[in-house]
Amino acid sequence: IGLSGTSITVTDLGGTLSQDLDGTFATDAELAALDTDDADADPTNEYNTAFAVTGGNLRITDGGGNLDVPLSSISTDDQDASEVNSDTPIDVDGDGTTEATVEDVIQDIAPITSKAARIFYPPSIAIDASTNGTGRTVDLYAQYVAQYGSPTVASAGAPAALPTYGATELYYYVTYADPAVFDNMSINASGVLTYDIVGQPADYNALINVVFVVK
Repeated sequence: IGLSGTSITVTDLGGTLSQDLDGTFATDAELAALDTDDADADPTNEYNTAFAVTGGNLRITDGGGNLDVPLSSISTDDQDASEVNSDTPIDVDGDGTTEATVEDVIQDIAPITSKAARIFYPPSIAIDASTNGTGRTVDLYAQYVAQYGSPTVASAGAPAALPTYGATELYYYVTYADPAVFDNMSINASGVLTYDIVGQPADYNALINVVFVVK
């Protein structure tokens, strides 16, 4: 195989074949003679200068001006919760009816999470009622954080500590206290209980029920 002038040649035992390429490819002189002028000879309008969202349009700007495409013409997949079906409809609130859409689930689970799930009992603690006294205090929140932070035993693979709320994220209640033992009770916003001991429990035990509610 060889190139001679503008011809390509192939030679074997049967002789040489030649093909003139002059009419197939342009020469350097021919390429130089081509008119590539776009009529304005201005290179600054040959590229985009901006690409942005302007108002409700997607705008491309070059030296020739702006090209706007309304964003409203672009299809979206906006859906309401009522339009999104559950993969496996279930009865989330136990009323015997399965919830088929995300909206159904939200409506049925919201009352549960907004009430029952926000109420919990703190860990049990001991209060000394062996003698009478006034203005005694116990930090209910501190007791709760201490026990949740270092449980005595945890199941295999469980985290070392339980998650807790901040002191000001909770409301504090005493739902019952033995009136023969406790009196003048109050709780501040940080969970500190103040109380008087007015008598000793008859069987060395007295009831006091404390409830925390997530705000």
